[in-house]
Amino acid sequence: MLFTSYSFILFLCVVIGLYYIIPKRFQWELLLVSSFVFYYFSGWSNLLYISVTIVSTYFIGLKLDSLNKKQNIYLKGNKETLSREDKKAYKEKIKAKRWKWLLFCLIFNLGILAVIKYTNFAIANINSIFTMFKMNELSFVNLLLPMGISFYTFQTMGYIIDVYRGKYEPEKNIAKLALFVSFFPQLIQGPISRYDDLSLSLYKEQSFDAKGFSFGFQRVLWGYFKKLVIADRIVVAVLEIT
Repeated sequence: MLFTSYSFILFLCVVIGLYYIIPKRFQWELLLVSSFVFYYFSGWSNLLYISVTIVSTYFIGLKLDSLNKKQNIYLKGNKETLSREDKKAYKEKIKAKRWKWLLFCLIFNLGILAVIKYTNFAIANINSIFTMFKMNELSFVNLLLPMGISFYTFQTMGYIIDVYRGKYEPEKNIAKLALFVSFFPQLIQGPISRYDDLSLSLYKEQSFDAKGFSFGFQRVLWGYFKKLVIADRIVVAVLEIT
């Protein structure tokens, strides 16, 4: 479902209409359902990839937080009996565990992105070498590239790194984290958002504001103008030159 298609415009109008009609406490849930419906149109199998990223990021975020709280409780409960060296050693032990969980999360999700996006690129380069030595070429792998995988992978990386650094506590509601990761207006072309910036708007109960809606509508029209009138025409000229 392209942003410039009639189906997306209809979809967006329905979502906006429902957003201000339903009870405010369900607004963020509507956005979550809408985001998954939007993603479903790119192929139901794509939901598997983004779900794996959401679930892995969610549970590892909780694990990092639990290790941090475990450290604080232990040090507070034994502050009279532990020496400075003991405290330092315990902190280093917990830090090493937290680092391993962070590294696992980053490698796991980046690994999914790398395998899906660059496997055939690597095979093509290997085949070029095999051709030089008249060896049998490797077959290309039929891998589906999920929509927006680069954006949501790097967005979850930013989230888990911030949790590791203690910038904020991890989201305890997996559905809310799923909305942050899959929010459909930014899923295909970004931008990559920070959790502490975007979550404030996503989960907040919103009332209809005519002035704000008018301003947002103008920005949408301006975006369509830049895409359809400027960018799509420039790319034709660029392709002819190249």
